[in-house]
Amino acid sequence: MNVYPTEAIRNVVLVGHGSVGKTMLSEASLFVSGAVTRMGGIEDQNTVSDYDEDEHKRKFSLNLAILPVEWEGRKINLIDTPGYADFLSEVICGAQAADMALVVVDAVSGPEVGTDRAWQIAERMKLPRMIVVNRMDRENADFASTLEALRARYGHTVTPLQLPIGAHESFSGVVDLLHGKAYIGESGEEGDIPAEMQADVDRLRGELIETIVETDEELMTKYFADEELTEDELRKVLHGGLDHGLLIPVVCTAATRQMGVRQLLHNIAFSGPSPLDRDPFESDTGPIDADPAGSPVALVFKTSADPYVGRLTYMRVVRGSVT
Repeated sequence: MNVYPTEAIRNVVLVGHGSVGKTMLSEASLFVSGAVTRMGGIEDQNTVSDYDEDEHKRKFSLNLAILPVEWEGRKINLIDTPGYADFLSEVICGAQAADMALVVVDAVSGPEVGTDRAWQIAERMKLPRMIVVNRMDRENADFASTLEALRARYGHTVTPLQLPIGAHESFSGVVDLLHGKAYIGESGEEGDIPAEMQADVDRLRGELIETIVETDEELMTKYFADEELTEDELRKVLHGGLDHGLLIPVVCTAATRQMGVRQLLHNIAFSGPSPLDRDPFESDTGPIDADPAGSPVALVFKTSADPYVGRLTYMRVVRGSVT
């Protein structure tokens, strides 16, 4: 694996209710990025993150797992966490090591009790959030009603960044509202926006742009002066708005079919925060900046006992470098 500068690193914790597809989303991310050559499955007991024998028996995650994904010149450290309340400590440990929370929601059930718990942890730790409406290929999947429920629960900073093309059996891809492009099929090939969706896409794209410019005074001035806003300008301000919790983007996926996963990784890579974007870590000796050239400081966020290798200590290097 390549060595990446601090600004190219994204530390992302996957959180949410149990059985919403967090593990399969991380598995699909590994597969589409080429980190693994065969995509595993929960039923087959061969996903990368669910490695424990008890996880195989129960068919859900019990431990956090760290999965490095390389995407478009960025290194995304995905921290997959359990969704069930009995293992909430794993979510807290994972959130301590992250710079952003990816809140995964089921497209049928919408936000649930476990979503609220994860949201409260992310809020307490002041983590920026992005929401993934997953399992869009399930029967009765409904993006519009899920989005409405999310906004009712978490406010109107919740803003769709994508629209699904179809749902359940007819789910065939996503429309990126910022770029005004459609990405079709498991390979995410660029295609035409369906004609019947164009009016909704235009309306929601306008709303998205308004939400983005509201977070930046300079861009707002240009917007009201009817000056053209470039995609680079919008993406830069979206990055800042996400970092400071001024907006919470919503994307959609069907992880088991890899649909929308490439676009999700792109959004994390280019809109998500790096360690340099976050506030300094607080410590007994004062704030600690993410300075690669500074003296080494590491945060131990989990210690576990492995029957084969003994005690394992997971740590995040906050400042400096460790060899």
